[in-house]
Parts: sequence; structure tokens; C-alpha cells
Amino acid sequence: MQDDEFTCDLFRFLQLLCEGHNSDFQNYLRTQTGNNTTVNIIISTVDYLLRVQESISDFYWYYSGKDVIDEQGQRNFSKAIQVAKQVFNTLTEYIQGPCTGNQQSLAHSRLWDAVVGFLHVFAHMQMKLSQDSSQIELLKELMDLQKDMVVMLLSMLEGNVVNGTIGKQMVDMLVESSNNVEMILKFFDMFLKLKDLTFSDAFKEYDPDGKGIISKRDFHKAMESHKHYTQSETEFLLSCAETDENETLDYEEFVKRFHEPAKDIGFNVAVLLTNLSEHMPHDTRLQTFLELADSVLNYFQPFLGRIEIMGSAKRIERVYFEISESSRTQWEKPQVKESKRQFIFDVVNEGGEKEKMELFVNFCEDTIFEMQLAAQISESDLNERSANKEENENEKPEEQDPRMGFFSLVTVKSALVALRYNIMTLMKVLSMKSIKKQMKKMKKMTMKDMAMAFFSSYWSILMGLMHFISSVFRGFFQIMYSLLLGGSLVEGAKKIKVAELLANMPDPTQDEVRGEGEEAERKPTEAPLPAEDLTDLKALSEDSDLLSDIFGLDLKREGGQYKLIPHNPNAGLSDLLSSPSLPPLPDVQEKIQDQKVNEDEKDEKEETKFVPEKAEGEDGEKEEKAKEDKAKQKQRQRHKHRHGEPESQESAFWKKIIAYQQKLLNYFARNFYNMRMLALFVAFAINFILLFYKVSTSAVAEEKEVPVVNIAENSKLSSLESPSHRIITVHYVLEESSGYMEPTLRILAILHTVISFFCIIGYYCLKVPLVIFKREKEVARKLEFDGLYITEQPSEDDIKGQWDRLVINTQSFPNNYWDKFVKRKVMDKYGEFYGKDRISELLGMDKAALDFSDAREKKKPKKDSSLSAVLNSIDVKYQMWKLGVVFTDNSFLYLAWYMTMSVLGHYNNFFFAAHLLDIAMGFKTLRTILSSVTHNGKQLVLTVGLLAVVVYLYTVVAFNFFRKFYNKSEDGDMPDMKCDDMLTCYMFHMYVGVRAGGGIGDEIEDPAGDEYEIYRIIFDITFFFFVIVILLAIIQGLIIDAFGELRDQQEQVKEDMETKCFICGIGNDYFDTVPHGFETHTLQEHNLANYLFFLMYLINKDETEHTGQESYVWKMYQERCWEFFPAGDCFRKQYEDQLN
Repeated sequence: MQDDEFTCDLFRFLQLLCEGHNSDFQNYLRTQTGNNTTVNIIISTVDYLLRVQESISDFYWYYSGKDVIDEQGQRNFSKAIQVAKQVFNTLTEYIQGPCTGNQQSLAHSRLWDAVVGFLHVFAHMQMKLSQDSSQIELLKELMDLQKDMVVMLLSMLEGNVVNGTIGKQMVDMLVESSNNVEMILKFFDMFLKLKDLTFSDAFKEYDPDGKGIISKRDFHKAMESHKHYTQSETEFLLSCAETDENETLDYEEFVKRFHEPAKDIGFNVAVLLTNLSEHMPHDTRLQTFLELADSVLNYFQPFLGRIEIMGSAKRIERVYFEISESSRTQWEKPQVKESKRQFIFDVVNEGGEKEKMELFVNFCEDTIFEMQLAAQISESDLNERSANKEENENEKPEEQDPRMGFFSLVTVKSALVALRYNIMTLMKVLSMKSIKKQMKKMKKMTMKDMAMAFFSSYWSILMGLMHFISSVFRGFFQIMYSLLLGGSLVEGAKKIKVAELLANMPDPTQDEVRGEGEEAERKPTEAPLPAEDLTDLKALSEDSDLLSDIFGLDLKREGGQYKLIPHNPNAGLSDLLSSPSLPPLPDVQEKIQDQKVNEDEKDEKEETKFVPEKAEGEDGEKEEKAKEDKAKQKQRQRHKHRHGEPESQESAFWKKIIAYQQKLLNYFARNFYNMRMLALFVAFAINFILLFYKVSTSAVAEEKEVPVVNIAENSKLSSLESPSHRIITVHYVLEESSGYMEPTLRILAILHTVISFFCIIGYYCLKVPLVIFKREKEVARKLEFDGLYITEQPSEDDIKGQWDRLVINTQSFPNNYWDKFVKRKVMDKYGEFYGKDRISELLGMDKAALDFSDAREKKKPKKDSSLSAVLNSIDVKYQMWKLGVVFTDNSFLYLAWYMTMSVLGHYNNFFFAAHLLDIAMGFKTLRTILSSVTHNGKQLVLTVGLLAVVVYLYTVVAFNFFRKFYNKSEDGDMPDMKCDDMLTCYMFHMYVGVRAGGGIGDEIEDPAGDEYEIYRIIFDITFFFFVIVILLAIIQGLIIDAFGELRDQQEQVKEDMETKCFICGIGNDYFDTVPHGFETHTLQEHNLANYLFFLMYLINKDETEHTGQESYVWKMYQERCWEFFPAGDCFRKQYEDQLN
């Protein structure tokens, strides 16, 4: 393998030429049309693959008698495996599409001989390599080669037909190497069951704390108690396990090492066997392999998705793909189930097949986004663990290099620089030149621009205030965090040894304790301190001051090291240096001042270096000084790195705050439905307590003004003046003997309001992103496919379309919708005809997407924390559009109303009665009853309007001719005329006449003997007939008919789903010729969930990795063409004769 790199590059080049299923070059490889001599590159590649297989087999036979493959052998094996992998990948690209000519060429070549040889090597080599930890890397490379070979075999079956030639040849190949296939399946089966073993309850008894470590003996017992392994399999797995000197096994690492590769390859093997079994149904030889692989097939059954499509050859093909475990989990979430139920109810009886498939794909897209969002929310615990791990890793260097104090020179300097920058910016904005420029700009603005600028200015002021408040709180919490939770002083104190403290502690009888005699004890052995170290020393002295204040310790320099001594209040900077050769204190101060003067020039010039004075001494002292200089240099380097530490400290603090905030929001989103149910239970509890309210009256003498009763205490005042000039007050009193109900009511009211607020937060995190996604998708599709806002404009009455115009030219659009290149597609589609300048201006692409010049890079503002940077980072128009979408969402408005009623409940507790209506929204049956009222809402409103008009006409007649019959007073009382004015007469007819069983005639005086008797009879009978019999009956009929219609529609949906396939539309009569035929068809062949999972699989998969079938479906999907759905046909019906 001297030319292995060149060989890999050559085959990689051929692979890339066929990339994207380039059928022209694929056919050219087989026959070079136009050349005098043609070479079949397909056959040549197989011949070379056969030579590589023979070389690998020779390697195997040479090392089969040895316990371990030496280093040279591993390198040779690795080179050969890399070449073979590339050849298999190239062959895969030759035939994908599928290219039937290349498939047949490979099928009639010696490919099967090479595959048989590789299967022999795989079966024996993986058993040998897995028992030695030093050869694990070689085993991984071998299993990768095996995976690529299985993928190539799957590509041979693309576009496979029942009882096809290639399928028969592949079964012959498997039969020829049946012993090797059996060993491979056994190998996979052993390691696939490892994960189930480690997660079993019996295994947890040996590792109750979940540390991931277990003794080899306990591992042996666990496998025996699991009863899924034979004795030989148990011994083989124990031989593969690697233990330490204590005979303990890290079983988590062991499972990870073998289970994941076995899962990747095992899935492809399961797909291969499933494909063969469904396309070669009557081959008895294949049943033997299926029995051997029964355990593997059962393991992958939940993750093996299959659908049927109408392929490019216009025949039904089966497609196999992998379904992730998280997708299965999210499919069973309550919000997804609700969306699925609503879709089936709305779509099953809608339109034809094309419209139904369009709606189904839209449902799939929405559900995929919802599932991905739910998966992201559910992974918060995993993200928290990784964040904690990262935090622990970040804390390690902090232990070696303590942080500077919060009020250090660096921090103060940064604050002053930021203050100076902000003042200069403010002066620049308020300068005359800037004001004149803005005035000229304002004169050119239209009214619309001025209005937008007005709202933008108020928005900027609001955001500025919020930024200022957040900065104040951030600074306060940062100071508290630095002082209380920074831990640098505590960690520094932890490193101090008790022996050092005791050794440096002076005798209490000495004068040093009282601050006397310091000069006498100084040792003149230190050289003069270089001026370069004064800055470091000053920073060190500040930290020592903090240490002195907290722990009562001082920092003293002795023998080239700093040591902690008991605090001496009279000691100064010179005492800390402990060197008689130091310059006087004024000299030190002058040098410190010189150092401060040079601080402003540090950003532009190199740091000034001072040559230290030479000290007199012996050679040993010079060596000691050299060591000290090296230590000082390290200290200076650490001091330089401290400049960035306050910022890192701040970012770490805010990362924690953001992480906790995200965790809390995810928690609300995950428990949104639970909180809704909890709020309903709390509302029931509150209303149960309200049942104990009673009315209490009291008389108060009238003196000045009526005292205002506190309504918050659930009391209501109604004043009635009596002849004795006393006011009767009516109170609502909670009468109960225990005394616990009133505080309980207050607590439940507060709890209900809090839960209602949390429900809004949970809905905003769980459902609002989906609402925005749907709206963005709708706008993007109308832009791309209908040319909305380009070829046609929305009507003036289309408020929704006019509002969406606001978002199409924002830089943030689309944000949630996954097709981020929709603007570029619109530009490519309409740019040439309508002009690129117009389209770019419409879509806001003039600066955001079209300018890629270097000048634009230079114009990019530097990253800073100023207010302008914060404001510029907010897309105001997009946020306004988003708020408009959210506040027009019915579910959000309902939750807002729910929250409002809860807040009003603190003003009057009887507002909590309105929350009992939420029970109608929580149950499907009750929602159907409510829908019956609103189903024919327009007809119902029009009928009620007609009723009001008819009653008004009768009011006019009664007011003009029959006023005298409307006296409702008792005998002997004052007359109570109900029709002396039109408004009172109309209200009387609406309130009394409509509700009366016999109409208005039952509520007014009898006309017997009156001169208008005949007219009254006509008036009463016609009112009863038109209003009571006809109009009220119509209103009742509309509600009842709507309820019956909805019920029939639900029954029809249920019947259709049980008797007709949603995908192909074929009835159950055809499939039930075999037992459970229709059930098998809808659950395995045309399962709605599998089509959704396949679309999700395509969206997440790289386009360059698509197979031929996947590329065909993806292309049709992007063109919004649904002809790949097998409407009116299925695989079983197409091959009915051969399958039966």
C-alpha cells in the first residue's frame, strides 16, 4: 500500500464526479460513447476491490495465529481499510439514483466474491480485535468499513422490484457465506443487548448510586441474572471488558465503546434483511437468516420507518429510513396529539387528493417544528449538566490564578474609559453639525417616515431606560457576586498551611506585636526592588489590604517569597517590602506616578522595561536572583491576564443567570398543560369557598357622607333611604367557624394569579414560536409561489396581508421558518422580469444580502456595550409585527382574558367564577358543544338581528295603537304604563314578550269587549307565530343542527379513518382479504406518522447524503409537487400476483 493516498484521491475524484446522482457521468463510466475503445470503469473498480479484499485476507491469515497484531501490521491494515472504504463509497455513488445500468453491471461482475471475502474477514476479525483494548481503534475502522459495505449493498436494492435479479443474487451471496453472517449477527446481538442490561432493575442493584463502575464479578453475576446471554456469550463479553488494578469495570465506557458502532451497522443490516424479505417473499432460504436475525430485527423495529412512494419510474417503491428515539417520544406529547386530532378533524373531508396532501404536508411541517421545539425544551437538563461541567472546567485555572479585586485599577480604568467614550458620543450627537444634518434629513421625510421615526424614538427611549435599569442591577449583583461568591480570597486562604502561619507568628511578649522594633529585625539581604515590579506590588498590596480587613493577616516579603503574618496596623508599604536597600518612600511614589503616566501609552507602544540595579554579592546570590526574576516574570504575566478577568467574571455570572432563566422558561413550557389543569382545580377550590358567603345588613345613621366599604374585603354597599334617614348597608360575609377559610381564600387567589401568569409564559415559550413559524411560512410561500407583493397586491380589506407587508423587508425575516434562503429564491425567480433593484428594495436585501464588499466589512461597527449598540441590535419592525401576530392569536387572547379575570378577582372574589368556564376548553366533548353555537355563527347573528327588527316593528304598532293595554300595575295602585315611551316599550317587548310562552298577548291586558279587540287578536297571534314559533325555532334549530352536523362530521372522520387509507384512499375491503390486512397497511405501509418522520429525516439530513429515492422526494417537496404520494395505489396492489 505504497500509493494508498493517491488511490484514495483517485476514487474520491470519481465519486465527486457522480455526486448529485449525475446520471450522464454514471452512464459514461460504463460506456464512453464516441471513443474507439471503451473501458467499463465499473468492472475495473470491482476488480481493484477484489485485489484489496485479497490483500486484507492475506493480512488476516498472517496474523490469525498471533494473539496481537503488531504496530506495523495495524498500520498496514489501516491503510488497506481506508482504501477499501473509499472504493465502497465510490461504488455507492456509481449506482445511486438509481442507475439501473450500473446496478446490472455490478450484479454481473465479481462484486459478490469480494463481498463474501469481506464478510469472512469481518466475522473473524471483529471477534479477535474486540478482546484487546490496544486494538480498539483498528476495530472501529473495520466496523466503519463494514458499514460502508452494507450501504453499498442497500444502494444495489434501490428501485428494487419483487423477485428481482439483484435480490436473488444477494440472497445467493448470503447463503454462500451463511456461517460468517451468523457470526456477525451474533456479534451485533450481544452488544445491542448490553444497554438493556445496564438499564435493568437487576443491574442497578449492583450499582445503586449510578457511578458507572462495577466489579468484574458483579458484572458477571448481572449478566447471568439477566438470562439473555448464553455461557459462551458471557465469557466472550467478559474477555472484551477492560478492568483496572482493582478488577473494577467502567461499564458505561464499555457500553459506549461497543454498543454505538453495533447500533449503526446493525440498523443497516436490519434494513437490508427487511428489504430482501419484502421483495423476495417466497424464498425459503431467506427465512433462515430472518430467524437468526430475529433478535436484531425486533430491537430495531421501533426505529425502522418505511413508507411507499410513487418513484421516478412511475411505480410504487418502498423507502426505509431511521426514526430517532426522541422523535417517537415527542410524537406522543399532548400538544402534538392535540394538533394531530385537530388536523384529522379538519382535513379528512376537505377537497380532493391534491388539496388533502397539501394540507397534510403543512401539518407535517408545523408538527416537525413543534416536535423540535419540544425536544429542545426537554433537553434543558442535559444542557444544564454540560454547563455545570463547563463551569467546573473553567474554575480550574481560577484556582491557580486568583482574580483581582472588583475595585482594582483595571476595573476603575475601564469604567473611566467607558464614561469618557459615552460623554464624547453624547457631545458629538448634540453638536451643531449633527443637529443641522438631522434637520435637513427631517425636511425630506414624509408623514409616514416621521410617524415611524416618532414611534422609533419613543421605543429607543424606552429601551434606553430598560438598559440603564438593567445595568444598575447588573452592577449591583456583580459587586455582590464578586464580594460574596467570587471565592478568590477564600481559595487563597485555603492554600495557606497552618505550619507557615505558626512559624511566622511572633512571640506575644516581643515589641513587634505593639509595632515597635521593626527596623531592628529587618535583614539587609535583599537587592533593590526593580521599578518594573512596583505596579504588580501595588496591585498585590490592594489584595493584601482586603486580606487584612477580612482575616487579620498581612503580607510580608522574605527570602524572595511573600508570607502571611498577623496584621500590624502601623506597618506600611515599606514594611511589606522588608528590604533596607529600597529607595525612600518618596522615590517609590515617584516611580509609581511615572508608571501611571505611561499607562495611557500602553495600547500604542510597547511596555517600557527598566534594567534593575546590579546588586553586590556572591555567585550563589546571582543564581537565587535569577530564580526570583523568573518568578516575578510569571507574576507579571498573570497580572497582564487579569485585565480580561473582570469581563470574564461578568460574562460567567450572566451566563449562569441566563442558564437559570432558560431552565425556568423550559420548565414552564414543559408543564403548560399541567398548570392549566392546576389553575382549574384552584378555581374550583376558590368557588367552593365562595359558597359560604352570606348577606349581612346593618343600619347606619346618616351624618355626613356614606362611608366607603372596602370592596376588596368582599363587601358591597347598596343604599336605601328610609323615612328615618338611615342608610342600610349590605355586606357579603364569609360565615364559617374555623377561621381558616378567609386566609385560605386569599392564598388560593394569589396562587391562581401566579399560575395564570405562568401559563402565559409557558404558552409564549411552547406555542408562540409555532404561531410565528406558521405565519412566516405562509408569508414566505405566498412570496415564492404566488408572487404576493410582487405580481399582485393584497386588497385593502385584507388586514392580515397589509400587516405582513411590514415584515418582508426586515433583516430578521424569516426567523423561525427553516428556509433562510427564501428571499434569495424570490430574487432569482422574479428579479429578471421585475428588476432586481425593485425586488431588493421590497425584500430589504439592498444592504443585508446583496452587499458583500470589503467596504461593508470596514463599515461594521466595533462591538461595544453602549446604548446605541443595544438599540441597533433590535429589529424594531420585526418585533412590532411579531407582537401583532401574537396579540391576534385566539389562544393567547384567551389566556390574557383568563389572567385579567384572575387579577380582577382580587378586587372582587366573585370574578373567579368566570374561570369555571375553562372546563369547557379543557375537554373535547364540551368544546364540541361550544363549537355548535359558533359553527353557524353568521346565520345565528343575522337571525337574532331579524328577530330584533320584527320585535321593533311590533313595538311601533303597539306604541301607536295599543298603549292602554300595557298597564302592569296592581289593583288600586298607581298606573304603571310600559309603553308610554318607545324605548321602554321596545325593552318590554324584547324582555317579556320574547320570553313569554304565548307571546306578548300573555303579558298585557285582555282585549275582551274593547273596540280594538279584533286588531289585538291579530296583533297577538301574528306576534306569537312570527316571533315565538318561527324565529325562536330557527335560532334553536341552527344550534341543534350545528351540533348534529359536528357530531356527524366526527363520526364520519372516525369511520373514514377506520375504513379508508388516508394516503392512498383504498378501502378496507381490499386489504381485509387477509387477516388484519387493513390494520397492517395503515400501521406499517401507509402510516401517517412515518411520512411525517420521513419528511423530518429529509429536512435534517445533508442533501449530499441523500439516496436516489430521497433526492427525488426532496426535489418534489421543494417544488410543492405531491405526485410522489401513492394516490389510489400501493405496493401490495401493484405486485398482487407475485406477492400472493
